[in-house]
Amino acid sequence: MSRVTGKPSRRIDQLRDRGFRGGRIAPHRAMIGLEISWTLLVDLFVLPMMFAVAMFALLDPLMGAWREFFNAIREPLGLPGVVSTRVFEVGPLGVAIPYFTAGSFWPEPRDLQTGWLVTVVLFAVSFFLKDRWLPFGYLLRFLSAIQLTAQLWFTFAAPPFTYDLASYTAGLLICGVVILVLSPFLVAFTFHIFDFLLWQKVAMGTLLLAHLSVLLPLQAAVHTWVIHRASLLAMPMLFLVFGVLLDVFVYVALYGWGMSWRSGGVLDAVERRPPTMPARYPEGRPRPTPTPQSVRAITPIGSQIIPPLGYGSMLVRRLGLGGRP
Repeated sequence: MSRVTGKPSRRIDQLRDRGFRGGRIAPHRAMIGLEISWTLLVDLFVLPMMFAVAMFALLDPLMGAWREFFNAIREPLGLPGVVSTRVFEVGPLGVAIPYFTAGSFWPEPRDLQTGWLVTVVLFAVSFFLKDRWLPFGYLLRFLSAIQLTAQLWFTFAAPPFTYDLASYTAGLLICGVVILVLSPFLVAFTFHIFDFLLWQKVAMGTLLLAHLSVLLPLQAAVHTWVIHRASLLAMPMLFLVFGVLLDVFVYVALYGWGMSWRSGGVLDAVERRPPTMPARYPEGRPRPTPTPQSVRAITPIGSQIIPPLGYGSMLVRRLGLGGRP
């Protein structure tokens, strides 16, 4: 604190970014905002628009590849019917989306009994998962709650069901195509706002679109086969948990990986290293006092040590923040 102005001095401001071992703590890129510039505006609007237009232009050969894939696996999966086409209109344009015409049936008493057994097993097993498996236990409880609602509805309701399997599959693929075209804008407003290099931003968008292009037909094929074999009782679980939510988690996973990339930009100007694990010493043996020269800090800063601050010099030395007097 300055004796004249009463405001924090520059040395105190520098110490705020220092770790307890004397190293400099680099700020996370999510805590630093970028200044608005023409480059940032291009990344936010022009780049995703280019991705969206390119994806829309490639929809015709992509839908053709999906159709060939569906025709190739329909008979091995034992799905009746054919691979039909649903035209999704976007203004004056239309996209021909292939889908399975296989149907399903109202759950029989045996199917309901199996569903109740699965619900109870999921809920019971979740209580045996402890420690690092506890998040997976919470997931099992969530799945059991979703399946419980389906069990209760199909137990007291009467046929027919509102949605048939063919309409469900077509709707799932239509929603997937919409996600393919609009996902570049999601990437732009959540990933491009950070100071990554251009090739890294292009790589994130390309990885997401390539992954979804393969995942969506596989997802539709698995949903169709499970619902066709297990009755309509499986549709709520697949739709609510393993439908669009799974597609969103794909980007969450890629986003988490991408945020760990080093860009060499402003936010990566300081070398970041994790703190060293504290050494273990036998009982009765004195623990040596760490100094900036003897331990590796969060971010090494070389030999530059901030000198002690007057009245607080003793405290600074004890904390390992200052150099030798």
